[in-house]
Amino acid sequence: MKTSTGKIWLALALVLGLAAAAMAQSPPTTSGGSGMALLNLDNTVALHGYDPVAYFTDNEAVRGNTRILERLGGATYYFASRGSRYEFLRDAPRYQPQFGGYCAASMAMGRLEDINPRLFVIYEGKLYLFSSPEAEARFMSDPRRVVSEARRHYFDLATKQRGTY
Repeated sequence: MKTSTGKIWLALALVLGLAAAAMAQSPPTTSGGSGMALLNLDNTVALHGYDPVAYFTDNEAVRGNTRILERLGGATYYFASRGSRYEFLRDAPRYQPQFGGYCAASMAMGRLEDINPRLFVIYEGKLYLFSSPEAEARFMSDPRRVVSEARRHYFDLATKQRGTY
């Protein structure tokens, strides 16, 4: 009986160790589902009412239907179809915009700027939005650097924003 108990404790320790290692390796998310969310919303509506899934599936900005919606993390998302809504519910962090839906290039400079929901890039499986064609071009010139700088500013701004409440 002692052997069996020892194996259980060893397996439990292994599982906890692997879980801790996985959490330590993944960078914090800058999507709307983040625990440190700083969200660009119209009242409570994200993406100015555009369907977050369509950016990925249709590679275009598609207006959502106000009757097909989901509320998540303080944001309301509209969807063009029920199928888009179901897909979003399967893996919401994948479809949520980075940097809370603010312009990624502006965030890299430490500024919060609204977006034009028709200006976007899917980069490394994530949705980035922009305020202008110039901002999109700035992002595309060195996306890795822009994302890194924007991530740093996002969490600094989110911390400051929470401190004002």
